[in-house]
Amino acid sequence: MTTAEKIYKIVQELPEPIRLEVLYFAEYLKQKRVAEAPKAGNIAERIHERFAGLDTESVPFPERHLPRTSPSFDE
Repeated sequence: MTTAEKIYKIVQELPEPIRLEVLYFAEYLKQKRVAEAPKAGNIAERIHERFAGLDTESVPFPERHLPRTSPSFDE
């Protein structure tokens, strides 16, 4: 017996209000799975879309604790 058949058999024994809850839960799981599926396409485009509304002027940057120095190649 498949999982779907087992679920069907159990649901047949439940009262209608509980069947409706099972239906809503199954639809929720289906929708959740679709929403979590990775999207195909260019990764750069997805990153751009994700951060399109980001206000870069208000992003706090931590203070630098080390001074910036140019690399020395005279060794």
